[in-house]
Amino acid sequence: MKTTTFKYSLVAAAIGATLTLGGMVSPAHAQSSDGSLRGEVVTESNQELAGATITIRNRETGYTRSVTADADGSYRFARLPVGSYEVSASFDGYQRSVIDNVEVRIGSAAVVDLTMTAGDVERISVSGARLSTIDTRSSESGLNISAGQLERIPVPRDLASVANLAPGVISGSRFGGISFGGSSVGENAIFLNGLNISDVETGVGYSSVPFAFFKDFQVKTGGYSVEYGRTTGGVVSAVTKSGGNEFEFGGDMYWQPDALRGDGKDFYDGQGIRNINRSDSETDSLRGNIWASGPIIKDKLFFFALYEPRSIDSQYGSANGDNIYQEKADDGFWGGKIDWIISGDHTVELMGFSDEQTIVTERYNSGDYSDTSFLDRGGVNWSATYTGYLTDNFMVKVLYGESERDYDSTNSSGIECNRVYDVRIGQHLGCTTSTRFDARLNEREALRIDAEWTFEDHLIRFGMDDETRTTTMNRRTTGPNGTYYSLYETTPGSDVNGEIVPEGVDAYVYARSIETIGAYPTDTKAFYLEDVWTMNPDMTLTMGLRWDEFITYAADGTPFLEVDDMLAPRVGFAWDVNSDGTAKFFANAGRYYFPIANGMAARSAGGGVSIDNLNYYVLEGLETNTTENGNTNVTPILGEQLGDTISFGGSGAGNFLDEVDNDLDPIYQDELIVGYEAQINDDWNYGVRGIYREFNNAIEDMRINVNVPGCGNISGWVFANPGRELTLQRECPDTGNVTDILIDLGEVQDYGFDLDGDGNPDPIGGDQVQRKYYALEFVLDRVWDDVWQAHFSYTWSHSYGNYEGSVNSDTGNDIPGWTEAGDNVIYINSGWGDLPNDRRHQFKARGAYALADGLTLGANFSLISGSPINARGQGNPLNDNTRYYLNYLCVANCTDVADNSEREFMYIPKGFYGNTDWVAQLDLNLNYDVEINDIDFNFGIDVFNVFNSQVTTRVNEYLTTDVATRNPSFMSTVGAQSPRYIQLSAGFRF
Repeated sequence: MKTTTFKYSLVAAAIGATLTLGGMVSPAHAQSSDGSLRGEVVTESNQELAGATITIRNRETGYTRSVTADADGSYRFARLPVGSYEVSASFDGYQRSVIDNVEVRIGSAAVVDLTMTAGDVERISVSGARLSTIDTRSSESGLNISAGQLERIPVPRDLASVANLAPGVISGSRFGGISFGGSSVGENAIFLNGLNISDVETGVGYSSVPFAFFKDFQVKTGGYSVEYGRTTGGVVSAVTKSGGNEFEFGGDMYWQPDALRGDGKDFYDGQGIRNINRSDSETDSLRGNIWASGPIIKDKLFFFALYEPRSIDSQYGSANGDNIYQEKADDGFWGGKIDWIISGDHTVELMGFSDEQTIVTERYNSGDYSDTSFLDRGGVNWSATYTGYLTDNFMVKVLYGESERDYDSTNSSGIECNRVYDVRIGQHLGCTTSTRFDARLNEREALRIDAEWTFEDHLIRFGMDDETRTTTMNRRTTGPNGTYYSLYETTPGSDVNGEIVPEGVDAYVYARSIETIGAYPTDTKAFYLEDVWTMNPDMTLTMGLRWDEFITYAADGTPFLEVDDMLAPRVGFAWDVNSDGTAKFFANAGRYYFPIANGMAARSAGGGVSIDNLNYYVLEGLETNTTENGNTNVTPILGEQLGDTISFGGSGAGNFLDEVDNDLDPIYQDELIVGYEAQINDDWNYGVRGIYREFNNAIEDMRINVNVPGCGNISGWVFANPGRELTLQRECPDTGNVTDILIDLGEVQDYGFDLDGDGNPDPIGGDQVQRKYYALEFVLDRVWDDVWQAHFSYTWSHSYGNYEGSVNSDTGNDIPGWTEAGDNVIYINSGWGDLPNDRRHQFKARGAYALADGLTLGANFSLISGSPINARGQGNPLNDNTRYYLNYLCVANCTDVADNSEREFMYIPKGFYGNTDWVAQLDLNLNYDVEINDIDFNFGIDVFNVFNSQVTTRVNEYLTTDVATRNPSFMSTVGAQSPRYIQLSAGFRF
């Protein structure tokens, strides 16, 4: 890289610009809790100064390190704590060159080039340095933003909202969470100080941490290093605040009063039955925090501690308004961090926090108290990290940590009352609305070692990552007999669960019983090796390889699912186009593997208690009785059973070779990114990226029915790769011998009707799962210069296939590997089209403007096209299945026939009924900072959804309630944009 001398004013502007609130920042390769700093030292005539001494000093802690410039004048500081640094260079016969206030950001490289002036060594030069806003050696893609920068724009105080600032990232419409580049919301990784705090059961959630605990954020949207794995979505990393050499104290208060909320809109179906009740909703939220930081031993040992008390009171009503729920949560958050600088070469960090809380909900029916529900959530999380710089060229970092997320739901009336929901009128009957007692504890033990070795033009990075993830289940359906009930409309002569509905029957009962007890661990191990090769001053090639292994166990410790020897190659290329750090072309190609989260094993692996039975019955009426505590319990009167009992769950302890594919293929995604970034001038950057992602393979519970020569019929539930070969060990009835059986599920998974007329049922092979994502991203960014900043992005994208990913938004199933994809072969075969996270157009804009000294106006705007309406009916023209919602609608001969072969169906691809409406949202804020008696005060107001838009975001996609009975609620609104709310804030710091 050639270095140009800038005036000091331009240096100061560049400092402010470095890795600021950008839309397309290219992070350097660094683990998720630190950053790095690199650059060159040259003379005024552009001669490299080999042997120059470069020293950094952390401005908060006084931490210092020095390195010597290489033969080409280059230098690098690996894995530095996030913060503000002074950088200086010294060399005999030259003035000492110093640049102050260099920000090292999480997961990124600050690039500082120093030009030294010959002369008096006692003089200090501040004009010979340049900071680049573009890291021309990185081919990753992402967004960096600090907690301080977030204060200038209106952003809800949660990690998902921060991630949504990045191009190509959207919120999930069914389960919440975040979708990166068309991925499902269960495929991401969330890190805090290098500790993975993502949910181990479903992958959708993560530990809840208040903004006051955070210092810096990074959102990785693609092309990330081989040190990251177990994700086919995105990575969000955050770093907590730390103490320094100055004692500091502060506090904040955030109030969202119900009186300032916008009026909520109610939504109704075609029959006038209310689906969404916002008239009865009220929420008043008050959060505060108080924190302190400083030295325990100056220059050596530091602390940061925070406590956040909370008081959240809310009320909401059932759809028809007969039940009113009053909810209260007032548990506080605590968190802290200790940093120990043993020496310039050795440091230790300790971090811990607790987000435990209990939510108490009282239910009132027609004004009278009915029952109380209790929900315990969260847990204690901690990590310890050692960083050692063993030589100038070799360092190692070791982290061990534990995280936990509890979910424990109980109900005061659930033992003696049945949960009965009448779908026909949208109303709960009886004395409880709770479906189950549900205790699930998700824990993670994590150990990772990362090392870096610099050798000539190569930065060699390697390490290992070992996690044990455990889900402990203790759940049971509510009610005296452990069953919950749903009542549906039907039509005589229609088909429910493969059974003809008798004459005179107009309703049926869906009855489900669940009991699961056991602990289900998963061991995940990985090793990685990467070479970042500086081919010449302008070109960098990054080559990496990651090896992964996943083993999931049943409750008795028997291996249940095992996938190993997963090799993930990744290659990146970056080119400094102008040889001066002002423009970069980059490309990245790689493979990413994804492990099945613990949810499937916890419901299917057995080894403990595992019962999950589903039955359908004719509804013959309702009976009531008074319980011991005076509640009025309702029980459906069950008539004739419709079809067979459907059982889910594990088969028990022992050898799983007879039901789990003995040669499972892993889940993976391939990705290709090509992009260009450039500076327009010192204030403006722009960028463009083209992205292609292809998700391949799945591991699912599957229903098979296959005739195997020499071994008869093999039917039942297995765990396999849809559409691929299945290997089992089965005892063949003909011989009584245990035999290895190979079944090509792409050729036959089940049998259908004799459509070819040969007198035999036709074999139906399953399609392989696929998800393709194409995108073009355009970004324009202006850095903050103490007056204003702006960011604009547009993303065109298309997510298409027959498999959303680890969750199924269409049906509301968030258990990875336990979705409906393999339950019936027609489900995956017919389910092609636009996927739930397809948002064809995304416009995002944000910015801030200093109206006066200390007074800032901020704005955040998004305009996102709607999601596809993936409608489905029941039944299909290929086999006799009538229980699952498939992509077919019966249009003729739907009643009083023997089976589906006599019915006429219409095929309905995903997106056939169009898309939901575009969603536009404008958020505004006003912040005022003032100093009074040496105390810094801040006052703010944030208005979210200024125009109180409440556009439909999700509709009822079920065309029918059985094969022949149309659903009157089809296309009615079941999800909508949240109403306007206002947040008032005040804070102090001294």
